[in-house]
Amino acid sequence: MNFLRPSLAAQLHVERQLDVGHLRFVIGADEVGRGSWAGPLCVGAVLYDFRFLIEFMSDLHKDASLDSSSESQLSSRYLQMNDSKLLSSKQRESLDRPIKDLATGYGLGFVEPGEIDEMGMSRGLVLGLERALIPLADFVDSSVILLDGAVNFSRYLHAKTFIKGDSKSFAIASASIIAKVARDELMNHEAENFPWYMLENNKGYPSSVHVSALHAMGASQIHRKSWSYMANLPWQATIPRLRPQQMALRD
Repeated sequence: MNFLRPSLAAQLHVERQLDVGHLRFVIGADEVGRGSWAGPLCVGAVLYDFRFLIEFMSDLHKDASLDSSSESQLSSRYLQMNDSKLLSSKQRESLDRPIKDLATGYGLGFVEPGEIDEMGMSRGLVLGLERALIPLADFVDSSVILLDGAVNFSRYLHAKTFIKGDSKSFAIASASIIAKVARDELMNHEAENFPWYMLENNKGYPSSVHVSALHAMGASQIHRKSWSYMANLPWQATIPRLRPQQMALRD
């Protein structure tokens, strides 16, 4: 039995109640890494053909009402869709490729720690979304953009915000999942460069090990110096990477 099934109906209601007018597509967008001490902000954007998505979700609802033994292999992969923070890493990774296969297109926008320090988080969110939408540029004007949260951090007329949208919208949940998978993979690589912070476990977020390492070693190249916590560290020198940065994951 799928333990996330009770939330399925609730999470799909945004698209099912959405009036897109003449627009053909829907783009879900969400960020990960906003509260981390280290590593980039990552904004995910996932594009779906709206009519196709509504038909797909209707079929998904039908499958969700059946006994688990009757679920199709294809649909059962999507029954776990939810806010990425509520899924295990294994669940997120198992959904990453199916989401990309189902979508019309997708993009990821990374904003580096130094950029966040320079411009602040609000402008960083705008920049991350702009970068995530680059691969979808031909579709933006004919899309409604669904954003997680209460604040519209986009410049687009056809943008709508939804509080806890990543647990209510299929498109936003899709963006949340692919962004989380991409950023986690990047932080796992950075863990090899900065092993003392245990980034493979905390992904750059506050933790007891992370705090201890910061007090012992100081901040690194990938830490956000604009956090007030960083100003109180005993070591202020910036620790370089052990080996050259791998940029492939950001392309």
